[in-house]
Amino acid sequence: MRVLLIDPVTTARSIPVEERRRLRQGIGYPGLGLLTVAALTPADIEVRVIDESVETIPWDWDPDLVGVSVQAPTAPYAYELARTYREAGVPVVLGGIHASLNPDEAAEHADAIVVGEAEGAWPRLIDDFRRHAMAPRYRASGLADLDRSPEPRRDLLRVGDYRIPWVVQGSKGCPFGCEFCSLHAYVGHQTRLRRVDRVVDEIRRMPGDAVLFADDNLYADRAWALDLFRAMRTAGKRWIAETTWHIAEDEAALDEACASGCVGLFVGIDSINRQQEMRKVPRQRADERYAAAIRAIQRRGIAVVAAFVFGLDGDRPDVFERSFAVIKEGGANLVNFSALVPYPGTPVFRRLRREGRITEWDWAKYISPNVCFQPKHMSADELAAGTRWCQQQFYSLGNVVKGAVQAGYRLGWAMGILSLKLNLAQRRNWGKGSGDH
Repeated sequence: MRVLLIDPVTTARSIPVEERRRLRQGIGYPGLGLLTVAALTPADIEVRVIDESVETIPWDWDPDLVGVSVQAPTAPYAYELARTYREAGVPVVLGGIHASLNPDEAAEHADAIVVGEAEGAWPRLIDDFRRHAMAPRYRASGLADLDRSPEPRRDLLRVGDYRIPWVVQGSKGCPFGCEFCSLHAYVGHQTRLRRVDRVVDEIRRMPGDAVLFADDNLYADRAWALDLFRAMRTAGKRWIAETTWHIAEDEAALDEACASGCVGLFVGIDSINRQQEMRKVPRQRADERYAAAIRAIQRRGIAVVAAFVFGLDGDRPDVFERSFAVIKEGGANLVNFSALVPYPGTPVFRRLRREGRITEWDWAKYISPNVCFQPKHMSADELAAGTRWCQQQFYSLGNVVKGAVQAGYRLGWAMGILSLKLNLAQRRNWGKGSGDH
């Protein structure tokens, strides 16, 4: 028996797949979702995993079953793929965040759907399929126990296609529950933690000297994070992870992260207006606090990727210049400026729909900097233009070179050169206006 698992390219409807692949060369890393599904599949079944951002779908390879992971912007394209295989007589299963949040829609395009995490559904589906009794819908019976989840099938990776091929999951979940977060809508805000010794043992067995944590927020549980950082000292790896900006004000955590090999943090700042509104502090002090957070991380020799979301209800047209000023003052090494995308099935989508503010129903356009809703304090055109302005300012050639020099002084010249390469790649990427970053 053969199973083909496909992760469709995000921008299939806006940029030809081959062009998308060229643009992303040297800046990517693999997802763990379908590699975990492959690990959940019985060993006597032949499995192929296709990440379409780096590999072409093998139309000459005849599977008995096809599984497709669906995100909002890939949904129309994923449904086309499903129809192609089904018309050829091959059953198709759809899963992933979009299918789980919009199961009735997804069910119209598949022989079966998986709702929730694969650990609680995929083994049952495969067993039923082998008995010719596959049901139309499989729902996970709860959240997966991460310590019982199998290691992803990294042997199926095309390692050379990624800048960072070695990815690990230590925890899942984030306590903040942002209204626009699709992961929060998918699995809730409960933080799940793997045993630290198991995480570090898995990392030790990975080739290479760098690893990326796929965790939603590595700092979601402080005590666990500190235990992990201390244990990582023995792994001998450089590592990168995603956290919220709050770690910057925890000197002990930053010191431990630095000592354990941390070289980069993707820091979710979201909206600069949130802190000002929640803490009732003057705007200038709130903005300075974010800039100080970036500098505090860099003082430990850790590069910062700062992520902003524009278009939340508290944002006004001045949010773009203010956010860029924070970046200039703090000196972030890379940025991710995004217009809010109200993914179908999330709390923000439901609220905006109730308020009559959803303006786009083609899920393929649900990717920044496209604006799919009516912002509260600006026009949709202002939101799109402001997002692009921030990206263009940061990725201007002069700023890219200046940032690489600053990174060299602050973090060492190896990091300066890497900063230059990554920012030039993102400059090329944004020159196409893809929004896939």
